[in-house]
Amino acid sequence: MKKVLILITTLLLLAAQITYAEQKVTVGKYELHYNTFPSTFLSKEVANANQIQRSKSRGIVSVSILDTETEHNTAVEADVTILAKNLLNQKKDITLFKVVEENKAIYYLGTFALNNQEDINFTIEAVPKGAADTKLQVKFNREFFTD
Repeated sequence: MKKVLILITTLLLLAAQITYAEQKVTVGKYELHYNTFPSTFLSKEVANANQIQRSKSRGIVSVSILDTETEHNTAVEADVTILAKNLLNQKKDITLFKVVEENKAIYYLGTFALNNQEDINFTIEAVPKGAADTKLQVKFNREFFTD
């Protein structure tokens, strides 16, 4: 059952990423892939399995780092930080956790509170483990609708 839930989670995250053009930043051999979406995109089962509060007033940010010089673009662990602020410069607290799947997928999920028609500016930084001289960074903005 747990394997099925993990698979469903992965498929939902991948499907959510298709919503926008490919969102990635490349530095050297590493790619940082990112996406945001409302937590209501997750099924109740997937949200419960990952202890994610499913609510129209909660958002999710997803981050993964790939090593493109490996045969299958292997996911790698990284030190990830996410800063998010709305247009009033109010900081959004993001609870970030790492997900490691049996198929060796590694990604980081962060949850945060949001309001209807709220614009949020995100800054994501990631330093792959074992590559202290490589820092991937992306800044982007998303508007969320809860109604």
